Amino acid sequence: MTRYVIVGAGAVGVTLAAELHRSGAEVLLVARGGQLAALREGRLRFVRPSGTTTLQIPYAAGPEEVRLTEGDVLVLAVKSQDTERTVGDWAWRPVALADGGQGLAATALPLVTLQNGLDSERIALRRFAQVLGATIWVPAVYVEDGVVVNPAAPLPAALWIGRYPHGDDHPALGPLAEDLRAASFAVQVVPDITAWKTAKLLGNTVNVLDALYPPSPLRDRAAGLLAEEARSVFADAGLPVVDHGERSTLDLAGFTVQDLPGYPRFGASTWQSLVRSGSLEADFLNGEVVLQARLAGRTAPANAAVLERIQRAVQEGTPAGSLDDADLAATLPELRPAVPVPAGNNH
Repeated sequence: MTRYVIVGAGAVGVTLAAELHRSGAEVLLVARGGQLAALREGRLRFVRPSGTTTLQIPYAAGPEEVRLTEGDVLVLAVKSQDTERTVGDWAWRPVALADGGQGLAATALPLVTLQNGLDSERIALRRFAQVLGATIWVPAVYVEDGVVVNPAAPLPAALWIGRYPHGDDHPALGPLAEDLRAASFAVQVVPDITAWKTAKLLGNTVNVLDALYPPSPLRDRAAGLLAEEARSVFADAGLPVVDHGERSTLDLAGFTVQDLPGYPRFGASTWQSLVRSGSLEADFLNGEVVLQARLAGRTAPANAAVLERIQRAVQEGTPAGSLDDADLAATLPELRPAVPVPAGNNH
């Protein structure tokens, strides 16, 4: 039986661990900090529209507490900014092989990467010979240690998975997809995972706006500006962007986000990190757009501007969602309407 070693006990990791465990799959959740303490004390709650569960699942504090065996699948559920350290922590761990010998995680085990952006798979492939990339749509929230809220119903999340850099023929893909489906996830195996991750990155460019500014028509315009700039950059960089409407085979008509009493709706992952005063993944979202632009010999001024603004907000301790339209207009002057020239002064 495959064991899923899920590294990272945030919103994504807990959602995967809880639903896979509920379906009967073997799971080990690797946690740290407040989430590790909650697991040790038996008070990690997983809140869904169907009810609240106090999770009783196997856990570990790190790779030194885990005896890896052939057949394990490592699932990387940390944020993008933590990928380098986490991959390094696990790649050279010993693995007990079925023939009685010993191998290394980097060569013996597949690693599933769930991160936003485009960098984690490249980092993983430097060490791991078998990298399975995944894009996940999940509205789960982690802002308080000991509580993860996932208001999605009836499905907890949707995933598109494939071998990195390309391919859909890895022997672990089929069983992984089936186990996820048995746990009520919607899953599609794809041969071009980078194109799917690039498509999600277009949407992720708005995360910094969600973290800093309340909803407004100006914020909507800013979101469009960032996404269009990113699309132009990706085209110049030769990065494919999949069309979900044409390529996705998943029926998500019933995939809804419900209101849960006592749990108000929160922002996306960058908003959550800002609330927890944690590190941000903006360098791997808007920063990825800026990087790809520079590699292509051009600039991405809008994405560069909001990247600088959120880093300044972190340094200044700015509360999430506390900035106004005036600040947004100052950050992105392109949003300001042109001032009409008075009649008679246009010569």
